[in-house]
Amino acid sequence: MNESVDIEDFNYDTFAGGTSDGFTRQHQEARAWAAFLASTLHLGDALEIAGGLRFSHDAKDYTAWRDEAPAVTGAGTIGPIQRNPSDNAWSGDLSMRYAASPRVQTYLRAARGFRAPSIQGRLLFGDEVSIAETETIHSIEGGAKMRLWDGRLHLDLAAFHYRLRNQQLTAVGGETNFNRLVNADRTLGRGFEAEVALASPGGLQITGGLSYNHTRIDDRRLVVQPCGAPCTVLDPAGPEPGTVLIDGNGLPQAPRWIADAALRYPVALPGGSFLVASADLAYRSAVRFFLYESLEFQDDRLLECGVRLSYLMGNNGTEISLVGRNVFDDVSLTGGIDFNNLTGFVNEPPYWGVELARHF
Repeated sequence: MNESVDIEDFNYDTFAGGTSDGFTRQHQEARAWAAFLASTLHLGDALEIAGGLRFSHDAKDYTAWRDEAPAVTGAGTIGPIQRNPSDNAWSGDLSMRYAASPRVQTYLRAARGFRAPSIQGRLLFGDEVSIAETETIHSIEGGAKMRLWDGRLHLDLAAFHYRLRNQQLTAVGGETNFNRLVNADRTLGRGFEAEVALASPGGLQITGGLSYNHTRIDDRRLVVQPCGAPCTVLDPAGPEPGTVLIDGNGLPQAPRWIADAALRYPVALPGGSFLVASADLAYRSAVRFFLYESLEFQDDRLLECGVRLSYLMGNNGTEISLVGRNVFDDVSLTGGIDFNNLTGFVNEPPYWGVELARHF
């Protein structure tokens, strides 16, 4: 595989009529090749064992220039900056599938994966090109897939555990609008997932999902820059001024609990038409937006509900619907910008509307 990418970044001064106020260039050549083998062994009708092994080589040639720096930085031109990371890696998996019955399938899988070195070269507001070393992951997962009640009830269960070495993380923001790649010595994760789908004889359809996800960064020396805006940082100060230690933190944008549910109920009408009522619900627990912890850049939960009542004309495929989204008027933070005035952004507000569609 060969890939060539060219990126140009522009900055504009909105306080000076939108004039050009910064220009950078990036060029990257990426090359990769791999060799692999895979095999499957059938031990009777119920048991299957499969495995695979892969060797990969990845290499990148990267060059970056800053031809014009934003005036607010007081910096000048820079470059060319050249980086040439490369690495070799082994990956593979071993899995077992066992049919406990015609309606119940169980499985167990262990795997090793990797991500090649990555480069972050945003030079508009900084002089550093950061490189994250190769990331590796070891994981194990097991579960069952069940088809019950004459196939009307589907139930899928899974539990997992994984360990990342040198996880590639992006430290966003800080004092300036700048991204930096870092490697966490070790990241641990575990959890479970459950999904259910029910189709009743009367036409009611119900689906739902629930997951628990626990993550933890395990690196006593890893530091990042906290918010440039004056937020309340909860992590201990790092050895260098303006940094904090993030050992023990969970991953950003990784809520412990996620759940969703949906239902749909059609009612047949004369002439082949249908009246369809449906609703959906989505929930997540508390979440943080950055690698460090603060009082401001987090949200305690999100709960959104949508409803829909549709009339489907059987003769011409026309659908008329009354639609409502976020009907409980939930207001939740979904992200933030930590280098500028404690900026946050929220989910979509509630709305009601009418939709007209034609199905061909």
